[in-house]
Amino acid sequence: MATGVERLLARLNKSRADDFDLLQAHRTHKEQAYWREDPRLYQAFAKKLISAGHPTRAVELIREALDYHPADLDLKYLLALAFARGGNLVQAKGYLDELLRVPDLEPRLQVEVLSLEGRCLKDRYVRTRGTSGRTELAGKSAECYLRAAHVSGDLFPLINAATMSLLAGRAAQARTLSNQVVRRAKAELKKPGGDEDYWLLAILGEAYLIRGDLKQMRYWIGRAVRRAGDNVGDIGSMRRNLLLLKDQLGVGEPFWGLFNVGSVVAFSGHMIDHPRRGARSARFPPDAALERRVGEEIRARLADLNATVGYCSAACGSDILFAERMLERGAELHVILPFHKDDFYYTSVDFGLAAMASWRARCDAVLARAKQVHHATTEHYLGDDVLFDFVNTFTQGLALTRAAERGVEAHALIVLDGASAPLIGGTAQFLQSWAEGDHPHERIDLAALRAEIAPPPAPAVGEAGPPPLTVQSGSVKRRIKVMLFADVKGFSKLAEEHFRLFFFRFLHEVTGVLQESVTRPDFCNTWGDGLFVVFDRVVDGADFALRLLRKVEQIDWAKLELPEALSLRVGLHAGPVYRHRDPIIGRNNFFGSHVNRAARIEP
Repeated sequence: MATGVERLLARLNKSRADDFDLLQAHRTHKEQAYWREDPRLYQAFAKKLISAGHPTRAVELIREALDYHPADLDLKYLLALAFARGGNLVQAKGYLDELLRVPDLEPRLQVEVLSLEGRCLKDRYVRTRGTSGRTELAGKSAECYLRAAHVSGDLFPLINAATMSLLAGRAAQARTLSNQVVRRAKAELKKPGGDEDYWLLAILGEAYLIRGDLKQMRYWIGRAVRRAGDNVGDIGSMRRNLLLLKDQLGVGEPFWGLFNVGSVVAFSGHMIDHPRRGARSARFPPDAALERRVGEEIRARLADLNATVGYCSAACGSDILFAERMLERGAELHVILPFHKDDFYYTSVDFGLAAMASWRARCDAVLARAKQVHHATTEHYLGDDVLFDFVNTFTQGLALTRAAERGVEAHALIVLDGASAPLIGGTAQFLQSWAEGDHPHERIDLAALRAEIAPPPAPAVGEAGPPPLTVQSGSVKRRIKVMLFADVKGFSKLAEEHFRLFFFRFLHEVTGVLQESVTRPDFCNTWGDGLFVVFDRVVDGADFALRLLRKVEQIDWAKLELPEALSLRVGLHAGPVYRHRDPIIGRNNFFGSHVNRAARIEP
């Protein structure tokens, strides 16, 4: 009779790979005990999430798993794999190094670890500029894969050794290895279930590419992609492997259509005109014919982009039209709300008007059917338009991250009247920010569509416009800031005689890093071993954090007769916060819920 764990594993195997409710559906209160008792559930679900292109979710799950199963080496390997798939090579290498130090690591896991080490070196090869450095990394990667192949005889490390050998300038070795792969892969295909293994099919296609046989390569890769189905994370990995060889072997552009798993789209567009906007300054008047035309144009652009994942807000007008068209396509839709839901309805959906109730109902329907509803903040609006700017940044970041997870490029789709005045957090600002990152975009000209329609003489909403949403918040407005909290792990265990020496050295190092910063922070404060630093830009906060970590890691605590276990913990967060004079310290300080959130991230 099957155990509870085995029943859960069987249910998992029947689940869709892209099901966002995957974990919740298999972790009822009754079943939670199975997870604590058996690491196989965490392992299986983590593999599923990684294959489906959700490495960040996998990281969260595995970290939880290690609380219950701290000695499980498979979980540590999967954590390294999730970090590597998400692009965090430093974290991945830390876990790989730990596993490689384990004596008598079982051959199966040793192969996985060596192969992943080869993959991390391969990723570094991709990121590196300069021929000599890249050739060296390619050679080291090939050697890792060869070691893994010698341990197990598996085809996966063998084909990667062939690819990296070619990139390292070892053409003869690459051809010898690829010939071995073709011979052995064809033998594997004859075994029961062999033709259902999409990795085996992809390996064979890659071997034929190295051999220069493009016809056979297209045949086997096409079969691999079709067999992989919803496992878009794995399809992205196949594509990245072959892209490495594109320039080396002169593969034409049409081939890459085999890997088309669709695009990730970040959307922004004008909402329905507020009743206070006059007819002369109309952008998107409440006209059914215009609404249909905008919806038709969005539908056509999404088809051209083969949009399979979309990110948008849910304001009346363009946002909701985009969301409805994405749901119509059966796509993965993410909706991002800028602040408290009630305030959002009032400012951006129905304006508090009964005549706009249909837009509120459509918004509710979109939120109910979206794969996920994200909140840039959960606080109230309080009249701060900077929150609209923040949700633009938040939306773009989510889209770019999801595209990287799926191994595709992110596109922006914009519905914009170019003649309208740019607003803080508006569509024009969204487009400007996106274009600064040199990401592709499609623009729908709202003014041109409006000219096709004979608009009504004035927007008839049926009642007077509502008063603006105002809040008694004084003159203090929120600003988007980057906050860093840090403290020293092990500080509380220091003996009394160590405190003076610790503070002298630690604060001296912090001061040095601050003085070396190109951009000075807006605020800096310390208490005990705690550090609070505020910057204007994310890049400045991240740069300071990395330099501070490197500096503290270089301190020889033992030489100072301090515990060697001392290490720095750093948390970073960006969000809207208040800036105001603090009467206790006599200078400006920062406060608000996002300061609290940054403080909670650090420990």
